[in-house]
Amino acid sequence: MSKKPTNLSTQDVMTFLQKNPDFLLEHPYLLLDMNLHVQHQGAPNLALMQQRLLREENTKLKKQISTMIDSARENELIFKLFSDCQRALWYCKNFQELADILADTLSQSPKISVCQLIPYDTTLEELVSRRFNKLSRYLGRLDLEEQKLLFSGFACQSVALYLLGPSDKPTAILAFASDCADHFSPDNGNLFVNELVSSLQIRLKELA
Repeated sequence: MSKKPTNLSTQDVMTFLQKNPDFLLEHPYLLLDMNLHVQHQGAPNLALMQQRLLREENTKLKKQISTMIDSARENELIFKLFSDCQRALWYCKNFQELADILADTLSQSPKISVCQLIPYDTTLEELVSRRFNKLSRYLGRLDLEEQKLLFSGFACQSVALYLLGPSDKPTAILAFASDCADHFSPDNGNLFVNELVSSLQIRLKELA
C-alpha cells in the first residue's frame, strides 16, 4: 500500500533548495514542468532570473548609498552653519544682531525655511505653557494660530522650538520652520542645536 504524499509548505521547498543549491542543475527536466513565465519578459531561465534579482538588489543598494551620501553632506553643511553661528555670536552687541545672524546663517540649510530668535513676551505665554510643559524644546507641528504667532503666517509643515532662559522666566524662543513635514520630529538628534543653545544662553545673559 502506497503512502499518501506529504503536504509540503512553501517554506519547506525553500529550505530544501537552499540546502541543495545544485538540485535543479542535477534534475534539469524539472524546469520543463515549472512555470517561470514573467509577464512582458517571456520565459527566462533561472540564470537570467538570478541576474534580474541581482540587478534589482544592486539598484536598491545604490539608492541606499546615495541617500547616505546626501545625508552626510547635509550634516556636514549643518555642522558648518552652526559652527559659523557659534563664532559670530560673540561679536554681536545686541539682541537684534543675534537674531539677524541666526536668520541669515541657519536659513541657508536647504530644509530650513525660516530661523527666528523671538524675544519672549506675554503673548507667548500660552504657547510656552502648552509646548514646553515637560522639556525646553519642542519638535513637531503647530496649529495655524501658533504658526501665525511665531512665523507671521508662514505655512510651515514642521518646526523645532527651543526655550531660552529659565523655564519660569524665559528670555526668548529659538524657532526653526521647515516646509518638509517630517524634517523636525521628536526623534531628531539635538547635538548641534544643543551646543548653539548653550552659547545663546550665555550670550543673552551677557547682553541683558
